[in-house]
Amino acid sequence: MKDTPSLERELERRAAKDANAENLWHRYETMRQYLETEYYEWVQTACPYYTDHGKPHIQSVIQTAGYLLAPRLKSKSDLTTMDLFLMLAAIIWHDVGMVYGRSNHADRVLKLMESIRTLGFPCPTTQRLVNEIVRAHAGDRGLSVPKPDEDCAMGSVTYQVYPRTLAAVLKFADEVSENRSRISLALLPDVPEGQQIYWQYARAVVSARPEPERERIVVTIELDTDAILRRCPCRDFHGRCDGEGKISVLEYVLCRLEKMNNERIYCGTSLARYASIREIEARLTLVRGAERHGGYDTLTLPIGDCGLDHTSYPGVGLFQPFFERHPQWRPETLAEALKP
Repeated sequence: MKDTPSLERELERRAAKDANAENLWHRYETMRQYLETEYYEWVQTACPYYTDHGKPHIQSVIQTAGYLLAPRLKSKSDLTTMDLFLMLAAIIWHDVGMVYGRSNHADRVLKLMESIRTLGFPCPTTQRLVNEIVRAHAGDRGLSVPKPDEDCAMGSVTYQVYPRTLAAVLKFADEVSENRSRISLALLPDVPEGQQIYWQYARAVVSARPEPERERIVVTIELDTDAILRRCPCRDFHGRCDGEGKISVLEYVLCRLEKMNNERIYCGTSLARYASIREIEARLTLVRGAERHGGYDTLTLPIGDCGLDHTSYPGVGLFQPFFERHPQWRPETLAEALKP
């Protein structure tokens, strides 16, 4: 659609009016075409029966990030040309390391960048920033990698950029961009048992649509009666799995919604510079084939900082995490250190 927010379209638009933007647009296009040709299809070969991590997924993350940044997209004071380049470059590179496997894939990107470093990046600083933003998208401590703000010079222009905020956009957009477009419904019955739960989750998510103007993400989920109670092996959420390491599709969907909300909270402080997302609205429907199942249409779950219970006092911890992170401040340790 013409009015769909687009990071790529905005950078290309600026390229027609600004020399730096033109330079960065051509570098981005060079990297994108290179990755599409040399890497994306091989990611799936290296990780067979994973949900898609190639070109369609990349486009989905770009679109989601565009929606998140839409309120600031047209303002150069909010999103500089360098911000757009760093954001887009990080998105197209973020899963390329999976050509060597899923484990630690974000940490492998810097080595892969070397093959196109001089064509893709205007200076070593931009390459470092993109790599740090990419590394931040994985794990539950990733946002500690990039700095809150840095200066990045290009020619006579110095841009103040916010790598941690851009990393939060990528991390959250990546989490939100899991839906049916990442699987083949025709192949679903033949997917190995070990990957079924991930395909079943993608099958259930019809869409996940950011609405930054209403400070929420709307996630539409359709659970089919033939799969909702099916139990599948699961490598995640061990505390929710049974003694055989299996979990039902319904339970896994709820775990993923919980994870999405935790990602929202974790990314929220950094993301707030450009967008405030205060809630996830999950809309659950039970279907039998192409028909809704009576009595289960539609359950709306507003998920916020306190989960589903919006009336309870928040349980965000400080006391124990403080002493775990700073053991030198434990009273017994401190008492020992203060002895004359």
